[in-house]
Amino acid sequence: MKTFALFLVAAVLALPAAARAAAGPVDYELKFEAPNTHLMDVTIRAEGLSTPWVEFAMPAWAPGAYTINDYARNVQGFEAHATDGSALAWRKTDKQTWRIELAGHSAVGVRYRLYANTMANNWAQYNERHAFIGGPAVWMYLVGGKERPVRLKITLPAAAPGWRAATGLARAGENSFTAADYDWLADCPIELSDWNEKTFTFAGTTYHFVVHDVIGKKSYEQAEKDTEKIVQSLVPLFSQVAGTSAQPAPFAEYWFLMHIWPDSGGGLEHLDSTQINFRTDWDDRTPRVGGSAYERKLFVIAHEFFHAWNVKRLRPLPLGPFDYSREVHTPSLWISEGLTSYYGDLSLLRARIISPETYLAEMAHLFTEFEAEPGRAERSIEDTSWDTWFRNSEAGRQKFGINLENTEYSYYDGGQVVGHLLDFAIRQATGNQKSLDDWMRLLYSRYALPKPGFEPPDAVRAASEVAGQDMSDFFRRYISGKEPLPYEQYFGYAGLRVVREPEAPRAFTGIVEGKGDNGRAVINNILPGSPAEQAGLDRGDLFVAVNGKEVTAENFSGAFLGMKAGDTARVTVLRGAELREFHLVPGAYPHAILRFVPVEKPTALQKKIYEGWSGHPWPERK
Repeated sequence: MKTFALFLVAAVLALPAAARAAAGPVDYELKFEAPNTHLMDVTIRAEGLSTPWVEFAMPAWAPGAYTINDYARNVQGFEAHATDGSALAWRKTDKQTWRIELAGHSAVGVRYRLYANTMANNWAQYNERHAFIGGPAVWMYLVGGKERPVRLKITLPAAAPGWRAATGLARAGENSFTAADYDWLADCPIELSDWNEKTFTFAGTTYHFVVHDVIGKKSYEQAEKDTEKIVQSLVPLFSQVAGTSAQPAPFAEYWFLMHIWPDSGGGLEHLDSTQINFRTDWDDRTPRVGGSAYERKLFVIAHEFFHAWNVKRLRPLPLGPFDYSREVHTPSLWISEGLTSYYGDLSLLRARIISPETYLAEMAHLFTEFEAEPGRAERSIEDTSWDTWFRNSEAGRQKFGINLENTEYSYYDGGQVVGHLLDFAIRQATGNQKSLDDWMRLLYSRYALPKPGFEPPDAVRAASEVAGQDMSDFFRRYISGKEPLPYEQYFGYAGLRVVREPEAPRAFTGIVEGKGDNGRAVINNILPGSPAEQAGLDRGDLFVAVNGKEVTAENFSGAFLGMKAGDTARVTVLRGAELREFHLVPGAYPHAILRFVPVEKPTALQKKIYEGWSGHPWPERK
């Protein structure tokens, strides 16, 4: 008993001070220096501390991004003081944690300056045009005290008339806000500028469509109207389990924080908001396979909005409570991200923003690209989720030092692909009485916040329950395993025939080219088993000539034109300082191009499944 008591005392003393402190609020204050410095001033004050030292830490990553960003690298001028203004000694215990000696004081204030100069996704920016706060990139947290309520006061720059705050944080006054805890503070991005806004109300919730456009300031009226259609399509999906009759969504207000900003892109989901960056303006209608650039903007909006339920509230167990200090692994991001992509595109179809023909063309392109991924032989869809952190490590940015291009692929794509199959499988098994929508609702009712979250076996059990039959074999073979996906079987349930066509005849080399630092064409990647690999070519080789004709980055695309499978190409490259020549024998392109075509004579069940899934009537032939 004595040994156990000593162990218990030692364990308690080892806890950070905040872990045993009274749960009083933590006060944050944000100020700004001159905009050309890009420096924000952050002050944090915490009281009720009762141990010799306390720690503050900067997150290493932003939930939803799965990238180690090491936000502490932008912290400078850190200092700590007591309430009487006296300086307190501190030292760093690792790359992102500051330990402060309290010297008998029960309160502490810390101050630091934060360099913010990028609109890269999940970071922060401050300049003469605006300030954007991505929570984890700006706010330190009290170690052991993240559960404490938060109060935030923002003092806007004096030289920024007209700036105001757009954020999902609760307002306590002019430029004053509150949050239930640190996680909520970090989850709420803040846009400070002279932004424009349109609002709409649906089913008891007010939606703010906020736009800060520094490119062309084009009209976003159509985008706001289409976003309203997306909201009307997606909110009812979870309304039975996520809201009330008066307010079907789990939030009274929702904020779309939209940036039209050059050299940016991407979005990040939050509990009652999303931040999205586009590098082109709203009038960009550049054609793309299965749609346009504008429709891809709408897909991103739908994707991030669906996250308000899937991953922000219904999330894999390892993702909460958040550990901001290190990588957090889960095999279930194909659900959190991939199925969110599935519903993002599907919502545009169901909302009649795009046609069934456009949707199927886009999916055919996605599936064709997915089938050509060499990483399919190395990793299952679950594996891609678990290993996602590899793609964003420092080593992952080495040009030729890793091989992830040939061994990894996107769980976004993998989840979207198997989402179709799983949806059609459930509809077939239940005579279209149940669907993937029911599976999502069941998972939400059992595992969404404030419940802890789900594990992979929970998802399998829920699918089996909804389908009325054992679905574990499907998950074992196609999600945990790497077996080829039987598109013909599952799309056939919806009356869609899978057509596999050879690509237009061309010489396939397996070379993925790029532009080297000296302007020459460089081999960025060589596909496994390809003619280029068999010929002995290597990553980093600089092209000099093909069949005696000079090759540059500009004309490389035509270097093998006119050649057929079985011909021989004489390829001259510069490898280091040595001129080398190889004989490359191109082959036929090894992958088919997929198309999805309605069958000529669908059964009654096929028509029901197609119509229930797509929200459109069966496409009768004219």
